[in-house]
Amino acid sequence: MELSKPKKILITGVRAPVSLHLCRMFKKAGYEVYAADSVSYAISKKSNSILEFYLLPSPKYKTLEFIKALKKIIKQNNINLLLPTCEEIFYIAQYRKVLSEDCEVFVDDIQKLLVLHNKYKCISLLKNLGYKVPETWLLTNKTILKDLENKVKGELVAKRVFSRFGDSVLFINSINELPDDVSFDSTWLLQEKITGEQYCSYSIVKQGIIVAHTVYKTEFPAGIGAALSFEHHDRNDIELLVAAIVKKLYFTGQISFDFIIDEYDRAIPIECNPRATSGLHLFDHELTDVITNENKQLIYPKKNSKEAIKLGLLLYGTKQIKSLKTFKRWMYILIFYKDITYRSYDKTPFFYQFVSIFQLWTESRRNKQNILTQSTSDISWDGEIL
Repeated sequence: MELSKPKKILITGVRAPVSLHLCRMFKKAGYEVYAADSVSYAISKKSNSILEFYLLPSPKYKTLEFIKALKKIIKQNNINLLLPTCEEIFYIAQYRKVLSEDCEVFVDDIQKLLVLHNKYKCISLLKNLGYKVPETWLLTNKTILKDLENKVKGELVAKRVFSRFGDSVLFINSINELPDDVSFDSTWLLQEKITGEQYCSYSIVKQGIIVAHTVYKTEFPAGIGAALSFEHHDRNDIELLVAAIVKKLYFTGQISFDFIIDEYDRAIPIECNPRATSGLHLFDHELTDVITNENKQLIYPKKNSKEAIKLGLLLYGTKQIKSLKTFKRWMYILIFYKDITYRSYDKTPFFYQFVSIFQLWTESRRNKQNILTQSTSDISWDGEIL
């Protein structure tokens, strides 16, 4: 995919800080940047890196209207590249052929995304490739708890097959502790709990080859799994695992994995997110060439790149301070890491994030759900093939 001049890009899901970072990177690289989302308070709408912001229908509830709106924006502005970032990617993937009539779409086939996004299918794929994974059981109408109880030893994790931010994760000591709202209809799974530290990977892949890659440790997360601070770590074992998966699937796009590093320093994969995640913040505008050109030379973040979502650290991090050591670490990140939303050349998004989070909080209160769940309620995808 080599873009012709003029270079025009449409980035969707611009409520997320990663999308703001992409908007700024592509502007810095000389692109005309257009932004779109289905919430009116998307943080990137106030960035001087974009030429225009478009409010879209919800891809989850008004999918056809969403696709038609994208088509109109693409034609109206002669867009060269459509780059989804959040879970709207799954709806765009299902209409990739239609959207590709007018521009390049940086999304892979929906069936590949389904295998990766489905937590049970992804673990099964990794296991079949010979990787160590947590023992995992899909809860179906044929599941016999007594038989399962004989197989299961130790602590367990129950979670939905399709979920995000760890919003459905339950930690239990035995099967008898499963709550009544856990369904036996193939929408939930049980998984062996792996003890250790959580790490995440983020990669950009072209035709089964990794072209950009980073690994970072999860510290002071929002919820269970949403990292708020980012520093590159070298983990060759993780890179090799990601390389094997994307080669097997001949994957193209953005892909992220969550790992637990156990007591033997083994990186054990627990799930995958085939979309943009926060590791992207560790890269600069060199990432734009990786996405848009045929160059397949692998790049890593620059040394000493340290980024943080500091508003998130203030909202969520304080709850996780259990000792003087963790307090010092939290303070160090807060003081010395670069804030993701603030840039001296583009200050407005930093201030607008307070408006954005207030509106999100208001909606979450009205809908009686937590902020993380509310943040994706109009774009989340749970395996529906349209």
